[in-house]
Amino acid sequence: MNKFLTLAFVLILSSSAFAQTGRNGMNKEYGRQYEEIRKNPNLSEYEKGQKKRELSLQQKKDNMNYGNHHEHPYGHHSEIADKKKKDIDNQIDQLEERYKRDKEKIENNNRLSKNEIKIQKNELERTYKYKKNALEREKKAIKK
Repeated sequence: MNKFLTLAFVLILSSSAFAQTGRNGMNKEYGRQYEEIRKNPNLSEYEKGQKKRELSLQQKKDNMNYGNHHEHPYGHHSEIADKKKKDIDNQIDQLEERYKRDKEKIENNNRLSKNEIKIQKNELERTYKYKKNALEREKKAIKK
């Protein structure tokens, strides 16, 4: 009975200490408690198993609570999504600038015939539209 009260007291103290440490520290503390149960000579194997099961349920509960309260308290998901969308917008702008430069190079190339210029411009336009549509689809797929 005395050992059970000691274990209960340790659990109460450790749960308040978990709020101050990170997830790794919390799990290390649970590891120490598992070790204490394993080394306790006054408990039978059945009692040790029972205590370990109770402790593992408490650990799962604490890990879930820790994740719910500490993962993204300030809405980082929306900030990350906004940053990704801005990056894609910048990529689209760079793609447009590159398209304009390449188009001018093709038009200013004196070695090409009119037919070759037309073919290369059409090919350039097709690849530009394909890449732009791919970036726009990627932008739409980002969720907040």
